[in-house]
Amino acid sequence: MAKKEMGFQEIPEIFYSFESKKPFEKCINCNRDLLDGDTDYIVEKAVRKYKDFEAKDVIFDYAICIDCALEMRKEFSKESAEKMDEYFSSHVNAQTMPIKDEGEIDVEKCIQHCVVKKIDIKELQEYQLFAYCRGEKLFQGIPPYMVSAAAVEEILPLLSNSTSDLLNGFYEKHFSPDPSLLEPTPKLVFL
Repeated sequence: MAKKEMGFQEIPEIFYSFESKKPFEKCINCNRDLLDGDTDYIVEKAVRKYKDFEAKDVIFDYAICIDCALEMRKEFSKESAEKMDEYFSSHVNAQTMPIKDEGEIDVEKCIQHCVVKKIDIKELQEYQLFAYCRGEKLFQGIPPYMVSAAAVEEILPLLSNSTSDLLNGFYEKHFSPDPSLLEPTPKLVFL
């Protein structure tokens, strides 16, 4: 058995591209190769489940390299960045990472509950998933997490108009999903 690289594990399929069913290959913003092994990036996936049905839709998913993510974060208004940081520092407590017997993070347990509201994923109709990766590996230093629509609803009012416009512009530039998936409005929160 090949020795596992310290601090990394295989990316679980839940963080694969919905379209290709494989790990994301390119940064959505700059088209940088993400699988070269040296590039850190974030995967974000928004999901909607349908009440009383097993069906669910991926509203959007993408990967963005850390360089582009940090550049975008610099464009947030100072007020928005401070309010978001304050929100997360007061609502998210450091948790013990669930570890499997093999020494890997138990990703299913990491995303089982909203990192903010502690709501079980089974009770949610909408949520967003996040993972930090390098190449074809999941970075164990920042475990994957899930944010519920309820938390997103609390975050949106914290954003200034300019930051909301920036995020909506990012969404409009990169996605054009079925409009029925966006009712009542798109909810892109880049964390």
